[in-house]
Amino acid sequence: MKFVLLALRENQLIADAEFDDFVALSGLNPDELEMRLLDKPDSELGDFTDVAGVFIGGSPFTITKPFDDVWQPAISEKLAEFIRDALDNPRFPILATCYGASMFAHYLGGKVGSDFAEEAGVTKIVLSSDAASDPLCQDLPQEFLGFGGHKDSVLELPGNAVLLAGGPTCPVHMYRIGSNVWATQFHPEMDGERITRRLKFYDNSGYYSPEREDEVYASLRGHDTAASNSLLRKFVEYAKANAGEQ
Repeated sequence: MKFVLLALRENQLIADAEFDDFVALSGLNPDELEMRLLDKPDSELGDFTDVAGVFIGGSPFTITKPFDDVWQPAISEKLAEFIRDALDNPRFPILATCYGASMFAHYLGGKVGSDFAEEAGVTKIVLSSDAASDPLCQDLPQEFLGFGGHKDSVLELPGNAVLLAGGPTCPVHMYRIGSNVWATQFHPEMDGERITRRLKFYDNSGYYSPEREDEVYASLRGHDTAASNSLLRKFVEYAKANAGEQ
């Protein structure tokens, strides 16, 4: 069985870097993870026969200020339908990072705003009481660090969602919908080296002010994000252990 990364990227170089991040920190071999690039409005998600788990990567998309009026709505609506079907007919677990948190909330009955946007960098993540019984979170420390950077933030969760983690600068950092769909506002596939590489693609995209570039890059070094990075391995282990049982 294989894993799939749905990459919402218009740039192949960024998609390739993201694929490398997921491979490196999930413990998967490159031939165990298939990247499907959703770079056009008519891009299809593909077949999910014999798939053990699905990652949905980050994106230039935002809910509050849509990237465009064609590509973003077309792909987002396909993904929302994919998630609805996954919740109604669980076949495998799904983990979405960054844009997935706001996309799921927006399309599944929650509320999204820009109230708790975070500049690119390290963020504190604090587990909720419900995390103790969650298969991905139960062995994590109560507080840990992760990397993120987002213009949108979840203000209200969908009615069937469980909050798993928040933080002092972002009240919704991670949640689960049903038994098989997770979303993180932070990037578990990033450590200091990897977020630095990824940010270089977005120097003028509003994730930080240009005059603070040197300061921002310096602030990314020296942080222990092992706990947040471990989520990818935990997801893979959970998916493999439950393959065919969902």
